[in-house]
Amino acid sequence: MQTVLNIVVTLLVFGVLILAHEAGHFFVAKACKVKINEFAIGMGPAIYKKQGKETLYSIRILPIGGFVQMDGEDGEGTDENSFNKKPYWKRFLILVTGAVMNILLGFILICIINSQRALLPTTIVAGFDENSVSNSYGLQENDEILKINNYGVKSYLDISYGLATAGAEPVDITVLRDGKQVVLSNVEFPVITDENIGESYTLDFIVFGERRSFISTVKYSFDWTVSISKSIYSFFGTLFTGKADLNQVSGPVGTTTAIGQSVQLGLDYLLLAVALISINLGILNLLPFPALDGGRILFLAIEAIRRKPMSQKIEYSINAAGLILLLTLMLVITVKDVIHLF
Repeated sequence: MQTVLNIVVTLLVFGVLILAHEAGHFFVAKACKVKINEFAIGMGPAIYKKQGKETLYSIRILPIGGFVQMDGEDGEGTDENSFNKKPYWKRFLILVTGAVMNILLGFILICIINSQRALLPTTIVAGFDENSVSNSYGLQENDEILKINNYGVKSYLDISYGLATAGAEPVDITVLRDGKQVVLSNVEFPVITDENIGESYTLDFIVFGERRSFISTVKYSFDWTVSISKSIYSFFGTLFTGKADLNQVSGPVGTTTAIGQSVQLGLDYLLLAVALISINLGILNLLPFPALDGGRILFLAIEAIRRKPMSQKIEYSINAAGLILLLTLMLVITVKDVIHLF
């Protein structure tokens, strides 16, 4: 029964995320007066269709995607309001807004979560655990943490991610102390061992909390969203350079498991899981990779520089190759997730 509930909740979550993404493309395209032939949620055969004045609205059987089919999107359009006949800046806005909507949705959910807190964590050290290690390397109370190695710290989440990327290797920490920047070299923290990620540091200090207000909640939530986005880009950088571990990546099976666990923990945990997935989806789509929105934005930039579009044959081939790579990666990750279930 729990498995069925997890699957149902996951499908609902993906439905909301896909709807937010495609709605971003749709409403901006409408605002730019682009002719839209079809707006679809899901993939595969349609199970519901409704013809509007100009646009066909459909729900398809597989809840794994969606699309906004604009006239002239993949070649020469026949209508004066075709996508390819619009100025570059309008086409850029249409392409980027889907990912922006996912990031915005994640930000809103994080605001809701943080609005329930009495205090919001800062990056200023308030005290140390009884068995603290880092204070013996020079870290002090009232130090404001600015950097961990070269990773900039703007929120409490950055501290955790900065240490996570270090593994169990000594780190250089830049702090603000008495109005001056001080670099603490080769600082160590207590080490924990996880069967999936190996050895890593854990925090051995607490930070001061800031009393919650509307402005502080929005600011902290914005900083948190930026931190998540920054960590995702950082992770993808290590993934493409071969330094990342695929065990840290989840596909549909792993995501369903994570959502199921968050459902059992409570609403705040579910909202946080959805926020993280939504921001991940937005950032992933902005990567300049073929078959993603970021890849299409890259082609648009090339067209703007060349003053003429790229050959459709070449663009199709590049996008097809990118799609095959993405599907292959998804298959590998899904197999890994299934293996970890047993």
